[in-house]
Amino acid sequence: MEFYEEDLWRNGSNPLHENGTQVTFIDRLFSNTSLAHRLLERLTFTNLRHTFYLISPYETTVHSIDDVPNYNIQVSVWWFVFIVVELLLLRLSNHDDRFALNDSITSICAGMLSQCFKLPLESPWTWILCLFFQDFMYYLGHRAVHEMGFFWGLHTIHHSSEYYNYTTALRQAAIQDAGLAFYDCLQAFFIPPPIFLVHRYFSEIFQFIMHTSLLGDMGPLGLVLNTPSHHRVHHGRNPYCIDKNFGGVFIIWDRLFGTFEAERKEDPPVYGLIHPENNFNQIWLQFHTLWDLLLFKGLAKDKTGKPIFPGLINKLKAALYPPGWVPGLPTVMFFHWKTLVDPAHGVPQPEKPVIRYNPQLELWIKLYLVFYFTLFLAIFYHFEYDRPTLSYADFTVKILFFVITMQCYGGFFDKRWWAPLAESGRCLGVIGYYGVLLWIDGGAGPHRVSVMCLHASAAAFWTGYGTQKWLQKRIAPEDSKTQITQTVTTIIPIPSIASNTPPPPYTK
Repeated sequence: MEFYEEDLWRNGSNPLHENGTQVTFIDRLFSNTSLAHRLLERLTFTNLRHTFYLISPYETTVHSIDDVPNYNIQVSVWWFVFIVVELLLLRLSNHDDRFALNDSITSICAGMLSQCFKLPLESPWTWILCLFFQDFMYYLGHRAVHEMGFFWGLHTIHHSSEYYNYTTALRQAAIQDAGLAFYDCLQAFFIPPPIFLVHRYFSEIFQFIMHTSLLGDMGPLGLVLNTPSHHRVHHGRNPYCIDKNFGGVFIIWDRLFGTFEAERKEDPPVYGLIHPENNFNQIWLQFHTLWDLLLFKGLAKDKTGKPIFPGLINKLKAALYPPGWVPGLPTVMFFHWKTLVDPAHGVPQPEKPVIRYNPQLELWIKLYLVFYFTLFLAIFYHFEYDRPTLSYADFTVKILFFVITMQCYGGFFDKRWWAPLAESGRCLGVIGYYGVLLWIDGGAGPHRVSVMCLHASAAAFWTGYGTQKWLQKRIAPEDSKTQITQTVTTIIPIPSIASNTPPPPYTK
């Protein structure tokens, strides 16, 4: 094959790969396994068009589920470009208050984690019918995970950001699909799965561009389509924003079922949960609300110590009724669940001025985190590209690496005393992993050696730094005790007994 390619070059023809495909300009610059090649390969006009749901039935209709590509991965590089451009525009327009490094990295990590746990799943009129039907099912499923008891715990993290930008779109729950599976299955009775799956992907992709403060209601388009303005309301914690604008691509379902609310210029949405999480711990953000709603809400007591949810039936209702429900609040039936007659009942007005949770880090720590997060992102892109060919063991190890790395970031962002030691342990784990690869697979390649050197130097530094911090805590036991108490009350919310309403984790 090498001689054949050489002859082609001499004859002025374009060479071919061994599989018969043509060698492109990108192929000549980078090897086809390099990250640069893989990123440039996805920065195409077609993938850019796909980010706006500009597709046709002829290019996205397939004959089997196996033929449906992971469109999220195909457009992910464009998403990253959007994030960078949005950041630059916000900085140039003096809107630094709409972005934060810790919040954005936490959001991107959540998006990466949600991709890790996804399972790989003829007529144009059928395609068009599916477009509307799938979006209606999305409306039902999206509304259900807001209003149907503990299912809210599968979705909470998406609303936990106190900012509204493109990184917020990636702040997805790792197991949210478990809550939407019923509504996905309903479509199997009417829609061919390959067509449904296409629209399922592009509905998610389209909603990415909804998460920005730079665009408005899009004029007349906003009468039918979801817009950034409509979706900003959905993410607001103002009383008028609660449980509104559930639509994905179309806003017509909200208008039909009375859940539409226009953005109020005199009362702009304040983002996040009613009771802010004040935490960047990825695992805690993903799962604590689910646990709270299943267990702690039903055990809540009022200021006199009397149970708010007396008896077994009320405790079951605490887990299955809307998250903000307490006995006495009127509800009505919608589809197969109960919804509050007044979703804004008891919801306080956001504090003015708004104070966001944003612990300040030293500049050198920020630079370190940005550098290693960039490396982490490159590793994740490689993982997504190579995922179908990974062994079960390699896949599991990399998932553990992603989770541990995200927890380390959260520890730094929350200024936990253990963060330096955890980062040192993470770096040692990377060195051990690559050490095994050197032993069993191919020897010492340049990229392996460079990654090992980077992490070895980081491990040495953080071991010394973390030990110093630990010794300082030993010297000042009273300060340490106070900090540990604050950490525990942040990570494990203690149910409030000062009111007749559920404690903070149970409402939006």
